[in-house]
Amino acid sequence: MSEIMIFCLVLGDAIEKFFPVDIDKGMTVGHLKKLIKKEKKNAFANIDTNELRLWKVDIPIDMENKNTKIFAENINDYKGVELLPNATMETVFHKELENTKFFSIRIIVQPPVTAGTSGSLSTPMKRRDESQFYNRESVTFHEEEFWNELSDAYIVLKLPDNIDKTMFVSKPLSEYISVKGNEIVLSNYVMLNAQNELIFNNGEPVMGELTKIKMNFVKFLCLRKLPLGIVYEILTHDILIKESYLQMIKKIEYDCTHHEKRGCIIIGSPGIGKTHFSLYLAFYLARRYSPADIIYEQLFQGYSRAIHVKPNISVMKIIDLTREFPQDSFYIADSVIPAPWKTIFTFLVMTPKSSWWHEFVKGRVRKYYAPIWTEEEIWTVWNVKYKNKIPESRVKELITRWGCIPRRVFDEYYDEPKVDDVVSQCDAYVYLKNDSEDLDDNYSGKVIHIIPNSDFTDKIYVSASIEISGKFFEMVAHDILRKVGDFTVRHLTRDSIKQPEEELHLQNLPHQQFHNIEEIVQGYYNIPENTNFESVDAIAPNRNGIHHLYQMTTAETHDIKVKNL
Repeated sequence: MSEIMIFCLVLGDAIEKFFPVDIDKGMTVGHLKKLIKKEKKNAFANIDTNELRLWKVDIPIDMENKNTKIFAENINDYKGVELLPNATMETVFHKELENTKFFSIRIIVQPPVTAGTSGSLSTPMKRRDESQFYNRESVTFHEEEFWNELSDAYIVLKLPDNIDKTMFVSKPLSEYISVKGNEIVLSNYVMLNAQNELIFNNGEPVMGELTKIKMNFVKFLCLRKLPLGIVYEILTHDILIKESYLQMIKKIEYDCTHHEKRGCIIIGSPGIGKTHFSLYLAFYLARRYSPADIIYEQLFQGYSRAIHVKPNISVMKIIDLTREFPQDSFYIADSVIPAPWKTIFTFLVMTPKSSWWHEFVKGRVRKYYAPIWTEEEIWTVWNVKYKNKIPESRVKELITRWGCIPRRVFDEYYDEPKVDDVVSQCDAYVYLKNDSEDLDDNYSGKVIHIIPNSDFTDKIYVSASIEISGKFFEMVAHDILRKVGDFTVRHLTRDSIKQPEEELHLQNLPHQQFHNIEEIVQGYYNIPENTNFESVDAIAPNRNGIHHLYQMTTAETHDIKVKNL
């Protein structure tokens, strides 16, 4: 192992009292504590090694500051981050390992409160800021690189074949973009607004004739580092930038400015790529509001995981969210119950399951509804990524059954859910009423799509497909027919002669499923469990003294013929 030298200082001492410690880069923070205790054996004679707290800092050493004492409340001024005992030197100082010596103080040593060592705790740590110092855990080098380089991701536009590229390779456009084959790559100091016009990262339009040019092409965000294992459910370098992403962000920014909103919730159907939007949002904030502090929280492998990104300073995992006061940060909460923080602005990206966010919306926040994908977007991504993996006929089949939901098409193309299983656990009445009520279960959002209005602030519910609409009709019909009620009926005849209407009263019946005829029970509304009984949807023996057989029919190719009914 190679050895490195680290300059250390005891909390409360003047900078000139720093001392060096030599340690192998493969050793841990726990080993460093032992070496420090050995070096300061008199000061720490009555202190156990594990009682020492170590902070990674960056304090320059020079004649002008040699008499400056470092107290607890100053640690944050020097990029202070508390270190866990199991972290290795290679992990802690990975960016500095090219140098074997660090010519600044890199470690502050904090003894316990009862230590009585030289002035180290003479000024207590402010509790409100304390969480910023020790409530952190190191992340991997790859993860730190990913978040630090997020704002440097490329915006890439896909050009149609045989398009004339003259305008794009000539001034003034060529000053802001480059053309590589059939792709346009935007410079890292420009973006696109909701009208697909070039803007500078500060939001100002690129002036002159460029304001008239619409970049109406398919857009991808190409990440510098693979997010695998960092952002759950995103496994590739590039994600589609949907038109709705740009339009929603514009609307949210407008409402934040004009209506004094401190947060918002973006609600979308399951499987539409809400995490893709939340990651694009993090990119947008990092670039548009640089240097912005961003906290990105996500449900990762069943656990909530919050990452605090301080640009060019640190990327750390937050251990305990209840000890945070991130009033100077943007907060993105993806599919988690958000922490009750006061922030610059909080973005909650969530499914329609309202029980997760009903407390959050009681504050000064606004709800927005994210649309499902368009067929054009589905086919664009299929053509770029999945053309050689998923047959075109299978894509058409999945769109016909589930609608334009990328998870169903691209992730579950050989393992899709069973329609009957999902529909049977849905609240079909929410769909039928189509009022302002939000969905609040794990299933309805999979087959009931949210269709927002033009500014994303309201919505209607639409069934995912004709097939699923038929399933809903059948389910609701069963629910109505098995309950008590009066119905106006008319007998059907072979000669289509219209018969007089009659009133039919039905009493309430419990329902049960049956596998074979022997399991049909009087006094129950019996529904066959499988399709062996194709002409029978339900049987109610001796109901009001009459045997009732029910059949529900949906027309898939034409309207139901109601003449003479």
